[in-house]
Amino acid sequence: MSGATTSSSFRFQVASDIHRDGLGLELWENEEMVAEVFRCDADNSLSFSCWKIDIPFVHVERMVKLARTRLGEFENGEPLPPPVD
Repeated sequence: MSGATTSSSFRFQVASDIHRDGLGLELWENEEMVAEVFRCDADNSLSFSCWKIDIPFVHVERMVKLARTRLGEFENGEPLPPPVD
Protein backbone atom coordinates (compact mmCIF):
# COMPACT_ATOMS: atom_id res chain seq x y z
CA MET A 1 0.00 0.00 0.00
CA SER A 2 2.15 2.85 -1.28
CA GLY A 3 1.75 6.24 0.33
CA ALA A 4 -0.28 4.95 3.30
CA THR A 5 -0.19 6.56 6.75
CA THR A 6 -1.75 4.71 9.68
CA SER A 7 -3.43 6.06 12.82
CA SER A 8 -5.34 3.63 15.12
CA SER A 9 -8.02 1.99 12.96
CA PHE A 10 -7.82 4.83 10.41
CA ARG A 11 -5.31 5.11 7.57
CA PHE A 12 -4.64 7.48 4.68
CA GLN A 13 -3.89 6.34 1.16
CA VAL A 14 -3.13 8.23 -2.05
CA ALA A 15 -4.82 6.76 -5.12
CA SER A 16 -4.93 7.69 -8.78
CA ASP A 17 -8.32 7.64 -10.53
CA ILE A 18 -8.09 7.53 -14.33
CA HIS A 19 -11.89 7.58 -14.77
CA ARG A 20 -12.26 10.89 -12.89
CA ASP A 21 -8.88 12.18 -14.15
CA GLY A 22 -7.19 12.96 -10.88
CA LEU A 23 -5.62 11.94 -7.61
CA GLY A 24 -7.30 11.31 -4.27
CA LEU A 25 -6.24 11.21 -0.66
CA GLU A 26 -8.49 8.59 0.90
CA LEU A 27 -9.32 8.07 4.57
CA TRP A 28 -9.98 4.44 5.40
CA GLU A 29 -11.41 3.00 8.60
CA ASN A 30 -10.49 -0.67 8.69
CA GLU A 31 -11.60 -1.91 5.24
CA GLU A 32 -14.02 0.93 4.38
CA MET A 33 -13.19 4.22 2.64
CA VAL A 34 -14.97 6.88 4.69
CA ALA A 35 -13.75 10.16 3.14
CA GLU A 36 -11.69 11.56 0.29
CA VAL A 37 -10.04 14.77 -0.83
CA PHE A 38 -9.91 14.63 -4.63
CA ARG A 39 -7.73 16.67 -6.99
CA CYS A 40 -9.46 16.73 -10.38
CA ASP A 41 -7.03 17.46 -13.20
CA ALA A 42 -9.81 17.79 -15.79
CA ASP A 43 -11.09 21.08 -14.34
CA ASN A 44 -8.40 21.97 -11.75
CA SER A 45 -10.75 21.56 -8.80
CA LEU A 46 -10.31 20.21 -5.30
CA SER A 47 -13.22 18.53 -3.50
CA PHE A 48 -14.03 16.73 -0.25
CA SER A 49 -16.43 13.77 0.00
CA CYS A 50 -17.53 11.91 3.11
CA TRP A 51 -19.46 8.64 3.35
CA LYS A 52 -19.64 8.19 7.11
CA ILE A 53 -20.87 10.33 9.98
CA ASP A 54 -19.00 10.83 13.23
CA ILE A 55 -15.45 10.63 11.91
CA PRO A 56 -13.17 11.96 14.67
CA PHE A 57 -12.30 15.57 13.81
CA VAL A 58 -8.59 14.99 14.31
CA HIS A 59 -8.62 12.62 11.28
CA VAL A 60 -10.50 15.11 9.10
CA GLU A 61 -8.13 17.91 10.12
CA ARG A 62 -5.10 15.75 9.40
CA MET A 63 -6.59 14.71 6.07
CA VAL A 64 -6.94 18.31 4.90
CA LYS A 65 -3.36 19.10 5.91
CA LEU A 66 -2.00 15.95 4.25
CA ALA A 67 -3.95 16.64 1.05
CA ARG A 68 -2.10 19.95 0.61
CA THR A 69 1.24 18.14 0.50
CA ARG A 70 0.43 14.66 -0.84
CA LEU A 71 -1.75 15.72 -3.79
CA GLY A 72 0.88 18.13 -5.14
CA GLU A 73 -0.07 20.38 -8.00
CA PHE A 74 -2.52 19.85 -10.84
CA GLU A 75 -1.31 17.87 -13.85
CA ASN A 76 -0.82 21.09 -15.86
CA GLY A 77 1.52 22.52 -13.19
CA GLU A 78 -1.00 24.89 -11.58
CA PRO A 79 -0.91 24.96 -7.77
CA LEU A 80 -3.81 23.81 -5.61
CA PRO A 81 -6.19 26.58 -4.50
CA PRO A 82 -4.77 28.53 -1.56
CA PRO A 83 -6.02 27.66 1.93
CA VAL A 84 -8.55 29.98 3.54
CA ASP A 85 -7.80 31.73 6.80
